[in-house]
Amino acid sequence: MFPRPSASVLLVPIATLSSVSIYPPTSLLDPLAAPVVPNSQNILSSVLKTKSNSLVVVPAFLAQWAFSPSAVDVLKTLEYVAYAGGPLAPKMGNALVDAGVKLSCVYGATEFGINTYFFRNSVEQKLWEWVRFGPNSKIRWAPQDDGTYECQVLTIPTHQVSVENLSDVKGYATSDVFIKHPTIEGLWKIVGRLDDVLVLSSGEKTVPAPMESIISANPQVNGTVIFGRGRNQVGILIEPRAGCEIDVDDEKDLAKFRNRVWPHIEEANNEAPAFSRIFKEMILVTRSEKPMPRAGKGTVTKKATVKLYEEEINALYETVEGSARAGIDVPLPTSWTAEDVEAWLKVHATAVNADKAVNPDVDIFAQGFDRWVEKKSRLTFCLLRESSLSATFLKNRIIGSLSSSSDRDVQVSASRIDQNIIFSNPSIHQLARSVINAVLQQNGTGAVDAKADIENTIERYSVGLGNSVAEANTPLVNGCNQSDHVVALTGSTGGLGSYLLADLLQREDVSVVYAFNRPSKEASIQQRQESSFKDRGLDFTPLQSGKLVYVETDTSDDHLGLDKELYQKICTSVTIIIHNAWRLDFNLALSSFDSHVRGTRNLIDLALSSPHHPKPRFMFTSSISSAQSWDRAKGPFPEEVQYDAGVAIGPGYGASKYISERVLVNSKLPASSFRIGQISGGPPRGAWSTTNWLPIIVESSVSLGTLPEAKGFVSWIPPHAVSNAILDVAFAAEEPPIAVNLVHPRPVAWRTLIQPVADALVERKVTNYPLPLVPFSEWHDKLESSAKDLSKETMKRIPAIKLLNFMRFMARSDIATRASGEMGSEAGGVASFATAVAERVSPTMKELKSLSSADAAQWVNYWVAMEMFQ
Repeated sequence: MFPRPSASVLLVPIATLSSVSIYPPTSLLDPLAAPVVPNSQNILSSVLKTKSNSLVVVPAFLAQWAFSPSAVDVLKTLEYVAYAGGPLAPKMGNALVDAGVKLSCVYGATEFGINTYFFRNSVEQKLWEWVRFGPNSKIRWAPQDDGTYECQVLTIPTHQVSVENLSDVKGYATSDVFIKHPTIEGLWKIVGRLDDVLVLSSGEKTVPAPMESIISANPQVNGTVIFGRGRNQVGILIEPRAGCEIDVDDEKDLAKFRNRVWPHIEEANNEAPAFSRIFKEMILVTRSEKPMPRAGKGTVTKKATVKLYEEEINALYETVEGSARAGIDVPLPTSWTAEDVEAWLKVHATAVNADKAVNPDVDIFAQGFDRWVEKKSRLTFCLLRESSLSATFLKNRIIGSLSSSSDRDVQVSASRIDQNIIFSNPSIHQLARSVINAVLQQNGTGAVDAKADIENTIERYSVGLGNSVAEANTPLVNGCNQSDHVVALTGSTGGLGSYLLADLLQREDVSVVYAFNRPSKEASIQQRQESSFKDRGLDFTPLQSGKLVYVETDTSDDHLGLDKELYQKICTSVTIIIHNAWRLDFNLALSSFDSHVRGTRNLIDLALSSPHHPKPRFMFTSSISSAQSWDRAKGPFPEEVQYDAGVAIGPGYGASKYISERVLVNSKLPASSFRIGQISGGPPRGAWSTTNWLPIIVESSVSLGTLPEAKGFVSWIPPHAVSNAILDVAFAAEEPPIAVNLVHPRPVAWRTLIQPVADALVERKVTNYPLPLVPFSEWHDKLESSAKDLSKETMKRIPAIKLLNFMRFMARSDIATRASGEMGSEAGGVASFATAVAERVSPTMKELKSLSSADAAQWVNYWVAMEMFQ
């Protein structure tokens, strides 16, 4: 079936002796009526009515059908579904092929007809974007010096082209640009046209089509055009999908829209060369009254669109390049040494910072730069960010200055400046090293630098720790069997902190608990502590105990921010330190956790200054994120010190935990680092914060009508078990092990807990029937479809829309798990952790029962009580 008349309508019946269905040009009832306009609905309807067994269609309709189960059911019945006339987003095509649709790309033109295969063999069916040319045409591939080739169709006796425009032989230069498959001979993929290729002012060539295709897969995007011919960097014009339009003159609306499309732009940037990357400030959004011009087949006409928005594009470059041009006036460093580059950067930073001098060793955002606004989403560690003008201007000044160099190598290095370079290196000292690496053709944000940063920070915070080694390591005579322990606990008002405090106050062998917490203008420590206990259903009675001493301070300050008298009192009496306070934010760089590592060192110094022999025990609540780059092929992460800092490369949160583990090892104190996994809800209320990712999934699933199923097991562990395990080690007679993995030693399958959640939702009358469990990728597709409607009501009902990037990672990990057939791994792409030491040193861990349907029901009861589903 063909959606509109073309030469193929005449050729196909002659060549195949088969009938072809087309739309009649007028109504059968009214000859004067306008022709039927094809759309995604009436085409499918006609496929069914005509009992068609194949379909050739424009990609715009396939994009609409990709996530419609009813449409996919129809498409799966066809012998082939071919598309032509424009690109199809990889995500859309993959979804169709994974669902069983026999999809193929067809290539041809009026000048030479169709010369690629419609049908694909089973091996190549998954390679739906790639085409294979038939034997009856002769193709000459003209290399373009950038890994691409122009397709030139030559005239041969069996294939006569209708237009000949080659100078050396008879044939037709198509101006279509292809790449060849890296491993399979004869497969080619179209990536654009010669006139689409953007030649930048540097001479570098950007091929927009592959990037535009990835970005167009965003459910809020209706059309994209990348621009930048003759400029020093590319930008993109995005047309929002119907219902997602914004007021482009409202800076807040514009920032929010940029954030919503940013994950797909980052994905496109990852596939593109450095000089083709799109920076966030280079995103333009169309006005509703100026839609992108389109051809009859629905594809965007790029030249007309760029012409329509010429004024806006020029204004954008004027603003952005203006800050870059400002950097040209500052002479480049005389050499690329750290000293010279730091001096050069200080000039730029001072100019951006309203001529206020900048300390090279201090975070620039603490010196007047406007850090991105961070708005907590409903997932604690997922933050929505808005662009920082100061950071953008500083980055642009650096790029502009480098680009102005007469040295070609230095000019090229400007393209290697990462768009997040200021946020990843927020001090002049760090920024200088990153710029030097870029100029010297090294990866400014690579693994080598990240590993060196971690090792250097460990070394910096370990200075002087050898002085008290002998005393700190004195063997235990009577273990930890005294009856009047004094405990210093940090972070007592948090989730785990509240359980630790409750358990400590009820122990008869504890005489004093110093509860350290940061100051807050909103409420006193006591009010915050009581609120936390109430939320978790913990008994308030222990909070009235005379054992409890609240300490409001910042442990990163000298002497923990305490006056001399109180510091000395705690120092001479404390026997156990439990360091539990840490900022939970997976977006920040390592440098942003410097104060937390410093606070750890200050607490270590407190322990080392103690007159007690042996020294106080130090219990540190680390995280499984300290092993965020562990190679899962090596098996479960072991309960021992990992001296290869490469295992901790990644976001600053996990790296800072790893650093503190290593500094603690260097202190030689009797200490344990507890690598804690995902903490679930626990008794007595089953409290699992509604702002955490799993409750958000459940809340969203009620509206989506399904719950996701991830293959593999989950090692979630309840908070009371974590607290008890830590105290088992802290008060044991034996020397504490240096590392303990606190994940559930008896994990269960994802379905074992999610199916009872579905049942409990029915029991609590949240749903009328148990929500069906579907593969995580299918659930994620529904989530992305729902994101097309971003009304306040939809966001309230389906809060997981705010976490699309995280959910996409979960979905991809689940697809990989299913494809591998290895169901014994942790669900969601998380590494597994050994627990033999934990079970040996902690009776709680040894006897801990698996999570069950009763636990799941308790979580749902808590969520209902918190009115999460209203």
